[in-house]
Amino acid sequence: MTRRKFIKYVCTVAGSAMLTGCVSCGMATQQGNEADEENKLVVRIAEIEVHPEWLEAYLAAAGDVGAESVAKEPGVVCIFPMQKKASPTSIRIVEIYRSEEAYRAHLATPHFRKYKEGTPHMIKSLELVPMHPLDENGMKTIFIKQN
Repeated sequence: MTRRKFIKYVCTVAGSAMLTGCVSCGMATQQGNEADEENKLVVRIAEIEVHPEWLEAYLAAAGDVGAESVAKEPGVVCIFPMQKKASPTSIRIVEIYRSEEAYRAHLATPHFRKYKEGTPHMIKSLELVPMHPLDENGMKTIFIKQN
């Protein structure tokens, strides 16, 4: 899958959502109390620095696992890998899961295990940064899970 097709598959901009009226992406609602904590979205940014000699191979692996995860896992809302323009070995991946349970299920999939076991030597550094969405309802107009 090309990057362009991957991006089109994973994400649609709010403008197109507004043209079609009401958009339902099926993401978990973020209401409730601490008992609902398990059902809250898991949002984070993976900040990765790749060894230059492994960049091409890493980009292929990251693209494959992202596309496969979005296509096969209902709990994966978005896995959106990006490169810094000024520093192509600096990768950022926006990850959104419907719940903590969906995130744990993702970690157990064969395609994620293949990525995780096949890329450590390619990665110079990795930091997983938990994020808190400022507008969880607004995310529903940006991220649409395609069938």
